[in-house]
Amino acid sequence: MIGSMATQGLRVASYWKPYLLLVAAAFLLAGVLRALPGAAAVFQKVPEGLYLSLGVLFLTGYTLNYFAPRTVIPSFVWAILFGVALQPAFALFTENGAALLVVVELLAAFVLFAGGVEVPFKNFTRYLAPIASISLVGTLLTVLLFALALELFVPFFGFSVPAITLLLTAAILSSIDPTALLPTLKNLSLKKPFLRDIALSESAVNDVAGTIVTRFFLVGALAAAGAGSVLVEFSPLLSRGVVESITLEIVWGVATGVFGAWLLGRWSDSLARSKRHWSDPALFFSVPILMFALGSLVGGSGFLAAFVAGLLYDGRHATKEVRAFFETFVDSFIKPVIFVLLGAVVPLSALAATAAVGAVAAVVFMFFVRPLVVFISLLPWMVRDEAVFTWRELMFLSFIRETGAIPAILMLVALASGVAGSEFIFAVGMWVILYTLLIEPPLTPYVARRLALVRT
Repeated sequence: MIGSMATQGLRVASYWKPYLLLVAAAFLLAGVLRALPGAAAVFQKVPEGLYLSLGVLFLTGYTLNYFAPRTVIPSFVWAILFGVALQPAFALFTENGAALLVVVELLAAFVLFAGGVEVPFKNFTRYLAPIASISLVGTLLTVLLFALALELFVPFFGFSVPAITLLLTAAILSSIDPTALLPTLKNLSLKKPFLRDIALSESAVNDVAGTIVTRFFLVGALAAAGAGSVLVEFSPLLSRGVVESITLEIVWGVATGVFGAWLLGRWSDSLARSKRHWSDPALFFSVPILMFALGSLVGGSGFLAAFVAGLLYDGRHATKEVRAFFETFVDSFIKPVIFVLLGAVVPLSALAATAAVGAVAAVVFMFFVRPLVVFISLLPWMVRDEAVFTWRELMFLSFIRETGAIPAILMLVALASGVAGSEFIFAVGMWVILYTLLIEPPLTPYVARRLALVRT
């Protein structure tokens, strides 16, 4: 009896140990940096402080990758917590808006390129129509419906926010990132595995669509527009001139991405012919940067160019190791860094002031806007004689659309751009990101079982 209780106690202690260690480390770092005289000033020195900040950033990423998987809380949430704790250590990054903008756009190019690489092109083309519908039409619907909802309930919390700011907030959060769900999705034995491919493909295209729409409303917000209602400010997006401009931007972005994929293909073929047992990853890392820059220079979407280059890249055996290394680098370093930076720049006073409206926004976003968008976008594939989806599968797709890395980057871009109302955007966006990451990934297996979508 006593031995059994002792064993149970050890199991409980072992379960809570990583949580306690991470929380204790965050509070300890926050206390040292803020209470110890001169501690924060060390990180302000140039260039030594910059090197020290980079070292702390790498060490933080390693710590999170080691301990966070032992908890049910996604590593991105822990990264935000450590970013808040280490705010004084990253002041050189966060207080320079221009430098921060360059860093986050570069990180976004890597993330979108990696998103394209992860999507099997064969599956992407097979389900192109529903993917395009939920990614493109769904993005516009998400922006409009969520902005209208914000316009309806935000004033009840005492905030007076221009319609263009509400639309920019909705556009930023319209992007989807299933990174936190990927381990769960891989471990789920779904009766229809194509649901996993739909989720991954949709999120990749949706990220690009979200960045394009966000840039449109960001330009409007920076131009001090926004005197009208949400419907009035949204309508120019559907005008002929804007549609033609965005179409041209997409065409040039795709063309640039095709060129990037061609470069990677030639590299892969040369390695296969040489029969070498190793490959240099330099080109694999340079292509997303070059495509982002070239796509932007020729008037296209640089983000789309980076994504298309990854999507069309046909990974051969000769570059398999490089691809695996790159994906690990993006998942284990770049994405945690994004969320650490997000925590490092979060205005705590604004976060506290928007706690209530942020909670309501997250609930509306997750349980009303997202399901409505999924059902409207994919309805044509549910009512056909040979239906592709059932209502249970659409409910599942509605639930696994959490908000992650790309929205975090776009929030940082809006903040670095100095747009009016950026604190509201950042605070509400932060609450929505936190709620989606805390609620959806841990509950995904339960939801899949309740909807009878997994093999027993």
